[in-house]
Amino acid sequence: EVGAVSKACLLIEMLSTRKSWELAALSKAVGLPKTTVHRMILTLEDNGYVIQEKQRGEYCLSFKMFSVGSRMLRYSSMVDVARPYCMELLEAVNETVNLCVPFGTDMLVVDRHITTQPLRQDTVIGGTFPMLQSASGKIFLAFAQEAEVRKAVEQVREKSGREFADKLMLTLRAELEEVRKTGLAYDAEEVFKGVRCVAVPILDFQNCLAGTLSVSVPTVRLNKKTMANIKQQIVQMSQKISLRLGASPASLPFRALRQKRFPQTKGTLPASL
Repeated sequence: EVGAVSKACLLIEMLSTRKSWELAALSKAVGLPKTTVHRMILTLEDNGYVIQEKQRGEYCLSFKMFSVGSRMLRYSSMVDVARPYCMELLEAVNETVNLCVPFGTDMLVVDRHITTQPLRQDTVIGGTFPMLQSASGKIFLAFAQEAEVRKAVEQVREKSGREFADKLMLTLRAELEEVRKTGLAYDAEEVFKGVRCVAVPILDFQNCLAGTLSVSVPTVRLNKKTMANIKQQIVQMSQKISLRLGASPASLPFRALRQKRFPQTKGTLPASL
């Protein structure tokens, strides 16, 4: 156990029991020295989790804590709703199925269902892969809100270098426009050699991107027939999950399943990127 982390958790939990706290009362409530509590409060404040109501006033939790909890609730709800459809997709295509959400410069696997075939990609729940090179990441770049895309791309620039990120984004522009039209994104062994991937968006009740659904296939098993089956099945499952989460049928981007194009409600890649 890391003592400092445990104390910080205790402090956060205590802060949540009232609208606001005076420092001395908070110190007494958690049973820690006032100077220790003050240092912890300042650290939480610097990271946006605590605010001081006014100069030398009382402290309270910020809405950042609410935002974090809300996102976690959304993702947990999505996993629960999506799981039976992911299992149905696995049975239909017999290839590894991944459910992912954005995580900084990467995509994070929050659920996965692995094929029984001996040659397979054994993805791990909690595992990550690069956003800009993956099929799921391309779905995020194509359908996420503009502010979210800007933030993610800027983080890639900071982590991998501006020249690398800008060059990659330039090559992705035409591909992302096609992703928005069809609702399907691909990677051609860009993340893992010998493995290709197909991904689609999952939308929530606000018609916003809640996550991505993808199928990973060893290249040696991929042909026109298997690809056609995967695309048909993954689109159907994406629709079912999105509708269960409250998305409007008109917001779903799958061109092949509609005669009429509906206007996109998601953000587009900012021209400055």
